[in-house]
Amino acid sequence: MSSRTGPTDGALSSTDNLLWTIGRDPILRTPVVAVLLLDRSPRWDQVRGRFQELTEAVPRLRSRVEPVSALGWGRPMWVAHDGFDLDVHLRRMVAASPATLRTVLDLAQVMGTTAFDPELPLWEAVVVEGIAGSQAALVIKLHHALVDGVGGMDLVLHLLDRSRAPRRGAAKVDRAPGTPGHREGGSSDETGRPAWLQQVLPTSRRVWDASARALRDPLAQINRARSMGESVGRLLAPARRPLSSLMTARSLGRRFDVLDLSPDLLRETAIATGGTMNDVFVTAVVRGLWRYHHDHDSEAPHLRVLMPVNVRSDSDDVGGNHFVPARFILPTCGGPGECLHRVHEIAESWKHAPGLGLSDILASALDHLPPSLTTALWGSMLKGDDFVATNVPGPRIETYLAGAHVDRFYAFAPTSGAALNVALVTAAGRACVGINSDTAAIADGVTLTRCLQAGFDEVFTLAHSRRRKVSA
Repeated sequence: MSSRTGPTDGALSSTDNLLWTIGRDPILRTPVVAVLLLDRSPRWDQVRGRFQELTEAVPRLRSRVEPVSALGWGRPMWVAHDGFDLDVHLRRMVAASPATLRTVLDLAQVMGTTAFDPELPLWEAVVVEGIAGSQAALVIKLHHALVDGVGGMDLVLHLLDRSRAPRRGAAKVDRAPGTPGHREGGSSDETGRPAWLQQVLPTSRRVWDASARALRDPLAQINRARSMGESVGRLLAPARRPLSSLMTARSLGRRFDVLDLSPDLLRETAIATGGTMNDVFVTAVVRGLWRYHHDHDSEAPHLRVLMPVNVRSDSDDVGGNHFVPARFILPTCGGPGECLHRVHEIAESWKHAPGLGLSDILASALDHLPPSLTTALWGSMLKGDDFVATNVPGPRIETYLAGAHVDRFYAFAPTSGAALNVALVTAAGRACVGINSDTAAIADGVTLTRCLQAGFDEVFTLAHSRRRKVSA
C-alpha cells in the first residue's frame, strides 16, 4: 500500500492528467522511447549509480499514479511508491549474435507497444550489449504523463558526461543553444509564468484594460475575439478521418525506423530559403509522404499534421508537460521550394495563434468530464491526424554514458492516434530521425523510410541551388 506522505504527493497537472487519461484508449497511449547508440558497453555499476541519482533528483520517477476515486473522476495523485526497486525498472541484457541496430529497434518497438503497470512508476530502461560486436545501446521508455520531449531530454542529460572519464557530482550537460525556454518572444514575470500565458489569465487589471480597449476600438476587440475563437476551433475541431486515403487504419502495432541526416544541410537549407530548420524538417516529411503515396498509386494532396509547440520556461521543473499542440493542414504537391514556403507561412501563423495560450485552461475544463468522455473527445481530434512532427534539440557537445560515447540519439515519440510520428533530435553535429509508425497504417516501413530519405534529399537541393547561384 502506498503512503500519501512524502515530497512527491500532489495532483497531476491538467495536461499530465489528460495524457494519462486518454491512455484508456490503447491507440492513444503515449509512451516516449529513446535509443542511445553507444560505441562500447558502459560500466554497469556507473549506469546504476546515475539512474539512482536521477530518481533521487526527480522524485516523480519513484512515484506511481493513484486515482482519487473509483470512477476515475478528478485529477489523480502522484504518490511515492514505498516499494520502489531500481532493478525492476533498469535492466541489462546481451543481444544474441549477430546483433545490429535493427535488433535494438525491434526491442524498442516492443517496449513502445507495451502498456505500463499502473502500480509502478512509469518508466523503464535497458542496456543492450553485444551490438555489432562491441557496441551497446541504452533504451529508455517514459510515460508522457511524466515529461514532455524537452523535459525528457533534460532527464537523459542528467545521465551523461562531457568526457569518457565519469564525472563526480551531479553536473548536467546543457541542451543545444537556441532551445526555447518559453514561447518565442516571451519572458517570465515574478510568478515564473511565461508572459504569453499572463496575457490569457484574467486579472482585475487586465479586465479593466480590456474594457478600456473595447471602448476605444470595439471593432479591433471583436476581431481579436474572433481570431481567438477561430484558433481554438482549429485546435479542437474533430477530424473524423485522416486526409490520406492510404494511411487510414489504426492499431496497437508499431515499427521503429531511423534516418541519419546532416545538420549542416538542415541549417543551410533553412538559410537558403529564409525559413527555419523546423520548416525544412516538416517539409521533407511532407514530401516524403507524398512519395510514399505515389509509390502505392495513391494521392494525398493535403495532410493533417500535429506539431507540439514548446512553452517550457526556465523556472519549470524537469518533469511535467509544457507544450501546446498545433494542428494544421499542409499541401504536399508542388516543388520543394513552394511546399517549404507554404509550411513556413502556416507554421508562423500558428506560432502566434491566441488559442494556443488557452490550452492549459481547456485541459483543466476536461478535468470535470468523465474520463471516458474526455478520451472520446480527444480521440475524435487525434485519430484524424495523418502524422505528428516532433523536433527536440539535444546536447551541443559530445556526450558519454559511464565511459561509452553516445554515437547516435534517436527519439520515438508516440503516434497519438496518427499514422506515424517523425521525431528529429539534433545533437553534437548529428541529426537523428526516429520514425514511429502504426503498422496498420504503414504496411511497408522499409519503403516509408526510403521515401522519407528521398524527401530530405529533395528539400536539401534548395541549399545546393543557392550554392550554385553564389558561386556563379
